[in-house]
Amino acid sequence: MASGAADTDMSWASAIAESFEPYPFVQFHREQLPALVEQRGQLVAADLAGVPPLAFRCDGTTFTWVPSERGVEVREGDAGAATLVELSELTFSAFLHELLTVRGATATGRATLVRGDVAGWQRWEPAIRSLCSGQEIYGPAVWQTLVDRKGEPLDLRRGFSIDDDLDEMRHFFGRTGYLHVKGVFTPEDVERYGAEIESARRSITPDDPTSWWSVNAEGDNVVTRINYLSEHSAVLAELAHDPRLQRCADIAGPDLRVCNDRLDGPMVFIKNSRVIKGNGDLGWHIDPALGGGPVICPFIQVGIQLDRADAANGQLLVLAGSHRYAKHDLGWGEGADLPVVALETEPGDVTIHDAYALHTTPPPTGDHAGRRVLYYKFAEQKTFDWIPAGYHYNDGLFRTGAHYQAATDAYTPAVASN
Repeated sequence: MASGAADTDMSWASAIAESFEPYPFVQFHREQLPALVEQRGQLVAADLAGVPPLAFRCDGTTFTWVPSERGVEVREGDAGAATLVELSELTFSAFLHELLTVRGATATGRATLVRGDVAGWQRWEPAIRSLCSGQEIYGPAVWQTLVDRKGEPLDLRRGFSIDDDLDEMRHFFGRTGYLHVKGVFTPEDVERYGAEIESARRSITPDDPTSWWSVNAEGDNVVTRINYLSEHSAVLAELAHDPRLQRCADIAGPDLRVCNDRLDGPMVFIKNSRVIKGNGDLGWHIDPALGGGPVICPFIQVGIQLDRADAANGQLLVLAGSHRYAKHDLGWGEGADLPVVALETEPGDVTIHDAYALHTTPPPTGDHAGRRVLYYKFAEQKTFDWIPAGYHYNDGLFRTGAHYQAATDAYTPAVASN
């Protein structure tokens, strides 16, 4: 397994970019974008109404995207553009292919804001995704799609048993993007896996590149995530091939393989109370937050719950159906008209969520949180063909070698003003 050395061969990252047909910057704006607007402009017109124009500049040539009744009007130059993004043709193409998100392009220095700010570009991102993919933009209309096979509204907080009807579970997962399966693992299993995690936690220090750390209100460094747990525990390495986990993965799709040796491998997420800095409390996000969705998706997270999950202990929240749409960033407290589902689980339960589903783990309301959830990821064969063992897609973006450490990507999630 790669160790993360600076001179590690990263040619696989270049090979990914070269596998996607490039979008020539000028040709796209003069020919392809007008055609996409003609075909799909109605998907974005309402969303973009009143939004300040956005411009892209590449090699001295600039085009401005202006909201219109048809969706988007393309103008040469940057007159009137509130936000001006300068980037290479390669980066522009990667952005359109979703190999990079706005956040990924700016965090890696591949794009520069000449005028305006990142938020101005991000405001356009769902519309751009919608034009390129044909997906609608996520909103209250999703409620109409959250129905069972008879057309009746789904119970969004429903829990299943591991032996329930597979087709019924697949339908629920396909509509919502998540699933709660009760009592998959025994109390003895939970105790055993918890002991392995605690052993790993005792051996981890903040300079270990397989770990994420945050700072709490007392000024203490607290570990919030440990990746590649298979390097710390033979028990947790073997668990990757447990038939109960594969049964959970089969609900999402029959062709998914466990990512036991890449994409951070088996990992534990640990909730801590009163985190003030770092990634201990994740805002609304998708898993390919920096990009790479076409490479790593379909992709699911199967989470073994080792402690009770509720508001006091820091639970998982999911926006039902969001995996099927282009979507805006949300701050905590926003989206009151959307189907926000708080998953309350017990030790031994399993949660499954689609990587494209918007989800969050907000700050625990209790003072002594310590919830641990053990995650195993599953993806299709193409992901294994593109990304070598020991690496994550983000390693290729930052060209840092294996074990990209999220401390370099720490952020404080937005909180809506009420």
